[in-house]
Amino acid sequence: MKQLRGLWRDTWWLWIGFVLVTIGFSFLIGKYFLLLLPCLPIPLVYFAFNRYDENGDEKADLGS
Repeated sequence: MKQLRGLWRDTWWLWIGFVLVTIGFSFLIGKYFLLLLPCLPIPLVYFAFNRYDENGDEKADLGS
């Protein structure tokens, strides 16, 4: 769970933006965009567990 808190701590503004843009598109274009909201936790969890260690700190770059 500390991985999720670490990612949220560093990118909360981005995820709030995704939600706001999705809601905006649903009002302007069509209600089908609301189907994206339940999909947002999937990349959140994916990036949290791949980019943050068990203490909630960002992992060192493993590519170099």
